[in-house]
Amino acid sequence: MDDPSPSSLRARLLGRAAKLISRRGVRDRVAATRDHLLIESQRATYREMHQRFKERAGRGERGLNSAVEAMDAMWRSIRYLRAGAPTIVGTLNSGDDRTQALVDSFFLESTELLEDAIRAVFVEDLGRLTVPPDRMAVLIRVVLEGLIIELAHARTPAHVAVVDAAYTDVRSLFERFVLSGDEVSSLEPLVLEPIPLPW
Repeated sequence: MDDPSPSSLRARLLGRAAKLISRRGVRDRVAATRDHLLIESQRATYREMHQRFKERAGRGERGLNSAVEAMDAMWRSIRYLRAGAPTIVGTLNSGDDRTQALVDSFFLESTELLEDAIRAVFVEDLGRLTVPPDRMAVLIRVVLEGLIIELAHARTPAHVAVVDAAYTDVRSLFERFVLSGDEVSSLEPLVLEPIPLPW
């Protein structure tokens, strides 16, 4: 039978609290590792896409069509990871200082990569951009982050369709307003496959 004395009760409570703290420490380390791997995988994806579009621009595949193809590639990548969208949102909003430092580093690098790609793809039209490349890179990153948040909350195919429609609208706005001056010809519509939901 357990000792009912106050000192014994206190010892039992402290022991249980230590176990909980220990478990929480393990969970925190697992979450930090997951967050680190997630950020590094996203970093690798951005680097790969950047390299691919820089190479294409070097071969002369430039202009609005190439820029929209790059955005579509990023969107497809995000949609492919749809099941992980809640985790991505959690990582981006982590209160852990080390994770937040990784997120800040990722935001800086991804924005720089986007800006560099914009400069390469629009090298012949830099003077016609309605927003300078550095600010356009931030706009694209922020829009994609917002769409990730929306995907994280999408629970049905109808909700996913609403998010896809939002991307299509952003794509259309980009197509119409990225360059000033001459009217831009219409691009091919983006065809997306349904996302299988895990529930």
